[in-house]
Amino acid sequence: MTPPPPPPSQPSSPEHRPSQSVAEERERIIQELSVQFANDNLSLDELESRMERAYKSETIAELQRLTADLPRTGAPAIAPAASPVPVEEAPLAPERERVVSVMSETKRRGAWLVPQRVELLAIMSDTTIDLTQATLPPGIIDIHVRCVWAAVKVIVPPGLQVVNRLSSLMGSVSGGGEPDDERRGVPAWRSGTVVRLSGWALMAEVQTKVRRRERDADHVDDA
Repeated sequence: MTPPPPPPSQPSSPEHRPSQSVAEERERIIQELSVQFANDNLSLDELESRMERAYKSETIAELQRLTADLPRTGAPAIAPAASPVPVEEAPLAPERERVVSVMSETKRRGAWLVPQRVELLAIMSDTTIDLTQATLPPGIIDIHVRCVWAAVKVIVPPGLQVVNRLSSLMGSVSGGGEPDDERRGVPAWRSGTVVRLSGWALMAEVQTKVRRRERDADHVDDA
């Protein structure tokens, strides 16, 4: 007599999935939270609170509750290539911009419009903010940095003054713009334009470096 087949195995609940699945879901939730923050669906305080809870969560169900009340986000639509905008019709730079880098490498470089305030969040990532070819607004350009286990590099053209107000805990903060480069044969930046760094670095490295505009993009001088 043939023995009866074994009963079908019951699918495991999210709480009992292998730990690797929890790790994968944690990474997905962190990326989802970053997108929600970039879309203004979360404040910076809410983002930090939910990310802290994500790292403490031990089950998939706990992780999924962190985004259950947020709008669903899909893959961004591919925008058609836009024709070049004449210089006289170029849009003004926004007053504020967010740069979010989570477990990735992010570079903002080339010709771009720098807003008056840049809010940078870097977590376990490598981030570069390059101002050498950018269009800079007059006055104070605030770059507010919050980084954890990350490397952040801010590159400025010669003669642009940088005021460093960053705090660090078990981290490294170094460099700064040269307020007067005329003695080295470099013309000073236009009067009144200052980059002000603020925020904090936790077990992270933040560097400010100087690059001449006419030099190769890969050659950077320590400030």
